Amino acid sequence: MTEPRNVTPPGEGEEFRARYQQERREEPEWMAWKWANRGKGFPWLGVLLVLVGAALLIQYVVPGVGVGTLVLLAIGLAFLAGWIFGGSFFSMVPGVLLVFLALARLVEEVGLFFPRGQDVPGLTSLALAAGFIVIWLIAYSRGRRWGWPLWAAGIFGLVGVVQASGWIIGIPELGLLWPVLIILAGLALMLVARRR
Repeated sequence: MTEPRNVTPPGEGEEFRARYQQERREEPEWMAWKWANRGKGFPWLGVLLVLVGAALLIQYVVPGVGVGTLVLLAIGLAFLAGWIFGGSFFSMVPGVLLVFLALARLVEEVGLFFPRGQDVPGLTSLALAAGFIVIWLIAYSRGRRWGWPLWAAGIFGLVGVVQASGWIIGIPELGLLWPVLIILAGLALMLVARRR
């Protein structure tokens, strides 16, 4: 059995190791996790702790709001802060989705449009659809032509409308007809794709 051979060009491995060791000596990992495009650190843990603390204070003042909802909102806001201040475009997607999920739960828990604590069918799906539309708008404004957020928004929007069909005035609750129509639409798309 032969020994593994080092195929790294001379000088590159040592330079990387030296830069890595220098960054490790400068600051502890928990102070600034490196999850940013611009090479600068962003204090993820600090932002998350501040937001979770603020969420617990809000829960103390408004006891009807659940801690889980506020922690979900805090995590989403931490992701958004990482995108806005840390330059990590990747963190924008989970940040937007978590914030919209938390907002849907807040609407139910606070009783903003419906009786307090009442489970509103389709609200979570419609909130996710709105979140995906916001993701598409942000990406489009930055010159990125993403199509997947629109597909996800369409799917979650359709599921939300089906779930809320009994609540929305003017849309009849068609029971089993909605799933059958969705299956037929999916089959039609598969047939069209197969013919290409």
